[in-house]
Amino acid sequence: MPPWPAWLACGAALALAAACGDKVTTGQCFEPNATAYNFDFNGDTNVVFHWPSSYMPLRVYAESAGALRANTRIGMDLWASAFRCGELSYTMVTDSTIADIVVRNPVSLPVAAHAARVMHADSVGACQGLTQFATDTVTGTTLTGPMRSYIAAFPGFDSAAVAGCYHFVTAHELGHALGLLSESPYPGDLMYAVPTRLALTESDRYSIQLLYHVASKLQPPRR
Repeated sequence: MPPWPAWLACGAALALAAACGDKVTTGQCFEPNATAYNFDFNGDTNVVFHWPSSYMPLRVYAESAGALRANTRIGMDLWASAFRCGELSYTMVTDSTIADIVVRNPVSLPVAAHAARVMHADSVGACQGLTQFATDTVTGTTLTGPMRSYIAAFPGFDSAAVAGCYHFVTAHELGHALGLLSESPYPGDLMYAVPTRLALTESDRYSIQLLYHVASKLQPPRR
């Protein structure tokens, strides 16, 4: 098990809820006997984020391109199912300007916006994903807009390979958009840098459960 970041000095994982002030029965909201991976941004313990309960249901927009909306809904349902205490809910919206998470399917991945933090994924060369977010330039502690995820196909692959790839890369990018800002080091996890299936492991579930029971260092964008 990798060392816990300094901000997880709450101690043993099953005592985390009580130590961090969540009013839940010890262990009730956490996957038993599981291993978590880091969820800060590339080891920066000041860049930790999860959507607050006041933002539930999250507003999720997916443009109407092929199966993107269906894949987005499947991915969000998958992550919502990871929680044992109802920490995550969402609604699909048709207006991207009011969305907390925006998912698009461009021909190729965009160039990262200035000063944005970027996370990548690809899967067996058939498709690739990118999620990015930016913070204010004054304090660096508040998101300035929605989490933006992009999924694009690599050229030269048959449609079946791309369609399959889109399923799990979309879900992977949504994991980033929900706050898992690092890749998992464990092959087989959906949040591994090269995801290969549409399923959550115990590590995936445990990591996002823990994330939503620690203090977020970043604030969500104003609605």
